[in-house]
Amino acid sequence: MTRILVGTRGSALATTQSQYVADMLVEAGQDAQLKTVTTTGDITSGPLAQLGGTGVFAAALRQELLGGAVDVAVHSLKDLPTKDLFEGKLSLVYPPRGDPRDVLVARDGLRLDDLPEGSSIGTGSPRRAAQIRVLRPDCSVTDIRGNVGTRLSRVAGLEHYATNDKGVGRGTHGDLDAVVLAASGLQRLGLEDVVTEYLDPTKVLPAPGQGCLAIEYRTWDTGEDLMTALAQIDDAQARLTVEAERALLLRLEAGCAAPIGAYAQVAGESLTLDVVVADPRGTETLRETRSAPVRDEDAAKALGTETAEALLDRGAAEFTELTLE
Repeated sequence: MTRILVGTRGSALATTQSQYVADMLVEAGQDAQLKTVTTTGDITSGPLAQLGGTGVFAAALRQELLGGAVDVAVHSLKDLPTKDLFEGKLSLVYPPRGDPRDVLVARDGLRLDDLPEGSSIGTGSPRRAAQIRVLRPDCSVTDIRGNVGTRLSRVAGLEHYATNDKGVGRGTHGDLDAVVLAASGLQRLGLEDVVTEYLDPTKVLPAPGQGCLAIEYRTWDTGEDLMTALAQIDDAQARLTVEAERALLLRLEAGCAAPIGAYAQVAGESLTLDVVVADPRGTETLRETRSAPVRDEDAAKALGTETAEALLDRGAAEFTELTLE
């Protein structure tokens, strides 16, 4: 049996997620093992948006995949560009989607509404920052980087989560009252106990694709056995929701660094897409919710595009142009 090399970033979260995919491939009859690839986003400091935003974590993995050094690559879907940069040479499979919500991890078990005036909240996401500023304009939002342990260690009382690796974001611990992270990442790492509040997705919309992994493979030369295994992993409901969300981003010409939240849900044969576009300064937001009968991927994409058009008609472009400031 040919061994399948699964390309992954080296962080604890990335390797945990990639091992989850490797285990699914094994269950589907493949011999799979991980191969670690270092990406620009893992070694370069500075705000994520200024590093290039979308694709900064994915580029090196995709080059390894295109060059044949790995057979599949595993990404957090929200890290992938929406535009097809490789003329159809790479394709995606979506396993069942995890929890799409954001969570608050705060000192003393506090919830967002309970944080004292003037509290400091850390996040590396302009989307999260903008929505938190709307809900708590009396708090300060601080840009942070680093892996999950490094970010948790910024919260007062959680300094012990600091890691000894050489990644970005190290050196400051216990200086914040709270941080905002993705629920799915903490759950996959077995760190749910640190969560002090699961943020209501009707108030803080997640990133498009958040909670979903993307398994990328070469379109032109992936063997039949591996394709059969990937087809067993692909989840129809996850595909409908994330394709609607990503079609929205594509039409807005925005990426993972944009202050845009989107959450699609399937109910029967109907798909509902809830979207917020926020001024990064938290001074203004646009909200749009649309539903449509959806039975296939093309219809899901059409809903995403239609919702984006409605937002553009209302001035959303004025907000998305602010993402790199």
